[in-house]
Amino acid sequence: MAKIKYTKVMKCDELEIGKSAIIEVGDKEIALFNYKGNFYAIDNTCPHKGAPLGEGRIEEGILICPNHEWRFELKSGWCPQNPELSTEVYPIKIHDEKIYIRF
Repeated sequence: MAKIKYTKVMKCDELEIGKSAIIEVGDKEIALFNYKGNFYAIDNTCPHKGAPLGEGRIEEGILICPNHEWRFELKSGWCPQNPELSTEVYPIKIHDEKIYIRF
């Protein structure tokens, strides 16, 4: 069985509540959000037209794409407008005040 790998991406205090960061982990570009004190990681590329989701805004736990306002649940990546366009989310682990992402 393959070992689950988490990669440290930053310290918790480097991403303030309500802010986002676009980070590279391996060959992936991931949007990291601090929403109400909880961290979420989602693929940075919108599956609709390729916009950077990390530049979007969040309303009631829903990430809104900055270009065409497509919506994605932060927790699941589900798109209410078109479930076939859901996006990948990545598990996060916090350890010693550092954020780790599994990919």
